[in-house]
Amino acid sequence: MKILGQWSEKQRGTPLHLVIGAFDGIHKGHQMLIQTALDRASTDGGEAWLLTFDPHPSRILRPQHCPPLLTSTAHKLRLLQSSGLAGVIIQPFTAELAHLSPEAFLDQLCGALPDLKTITVGTNWRFGHQAAGDVRRLQELSAEYGFEAVIPPPLEAEGEIISSTRIRTAIEAGDLMAAESMLGRPFSMLGTVTTGKQYGRQLGFPTANIKLQDEARPPTGVYAVYGVYNGARHNGAAYLGIRPTSHGEHTHHLLEVHLFDVNIDLYGRDMEVSFVKRLRADKFFDSHEELKAQIGRDVQSARAVFL
Repeated sequence: MKILGQWSEKQRGTPLHLVIGAFDGIHKGHQMLIQTALDRASTDGGEAWLLTFDPHPSRILRPQHCPPLLTSTAHKLRLLQSSGLAGVIIQPFTAELAHLSPEAFLDQLCGALPDLKTITVGTNWRFGHQAAGDVRRLQELSAEYGFEAVIPPPLEAEGEIISSTRIRTAIEAGDLMAAESMLGRPFSMLGTVTTGKQYGRQLGFPTANIKLQDEARPPTGVYAVYGVYNGARHNGAAYLGIRPTSHGEHTHHLLEVHLFDVNIDLYGRDMEVSFVKRLRADKFFDSHEELKAQIGRDVQSARAVFL
């Protein structure tokens, strides 16, 4: 899968079938849109590409009201690797782009992508200054610009449309099963393994300390998880908590992952951690001995989840 930094980098070639959106989470609804573009590409020997934006448009348009995202751009690209897409265009979302009219937006898009045959979007997709363009406007303009607008009906779960907002609400409430049913996979977080205080190792349970990105998080506590590194899956247990910074003025989330029966050097590497089941809430312990005993029980409980 090719990755381009803007639409002007796309070279001319075969017919282009483009799916456009923010795609936060790459959930089942997004997967359906991607499959629609793939199906269209297969009919004329063309290629299906995905166009998304970085930063997420809400970071520019509503910075004070932007909720935590389900997936960073790096996480999104990792999830898309197995999608079958020929490529992904990560278009910078700037104030200038946000102020284009719907027609000016399509002028730039179609000018950069002359092989464009179809554009697939969700029913709630908006484009242009102050979201002036909607799917009806896209359909009206499609003939003028020489492409077909494809608007599949939305996908539902439990009688409601699947959306990133619904999934985020389920995750923050700790409803991992509901999130998984809409994502089509367990909820996961992507981060870089950093050097910690080696506290878990001192207690006999070495952990990978994950530096988290600004993504939605489930409630603090202990979870049965699995980590994926270099394409290999390793089951484990994880602690998600909140710790004060060195100055004590702010707090930050901490994710510590103990992988079962492996001894690999992960420092500086990215690892995707999938949350399978919450085992218990966060708790304070009066002594190292009490904490060590509880961690042992947590590890046993997590191992049992994967039996």
